[in-house]
Amino acid sequence: MRTEDLIKALDADVRGKAMPLGSAWWMAIAAAGAIAAAVFWLTIGPRPDLMSAMHTMRFLSKFVFTIALAVSAFVLIRALSSPGAPTSRAMAWMAVAPVLVAVAVILELFVVPRVEWG
Repeated sequence: MRTEDLIKALDADVRGKAMPLGSAWWMAIAAAGAIAAAVFWLTIGPRPDLMSAMHTMRFLSKFVFTIALAVSAFVLIRALSSPGAPTSRAMAWMAVAPVLVAVAVILELFVVPRVEWG
């Protein structure tokens, strides 16, 4: 048997058994989300003033920042996990979360009176 034939035979035996990369990423996201939620609830727990905090801009903005950072990181990780894939567009998405934080800080400075800063 020639080396090329051996490589083709070994390759044919392995095909179809590997999990697609997309499925692996979605399983990793689900596992990471479940672990993060469990650790959060076991260590920190819910806020005592959760109902009143839900009506503030800061409460919702934390979810927006977290989701923006997670989505942009996921886009970058997907690009980096594929050899030869362009990453410049994915790298640009990483700026979304910091820009959102900067906009929120500027809005907060306009809304909150100066005596309450600090």
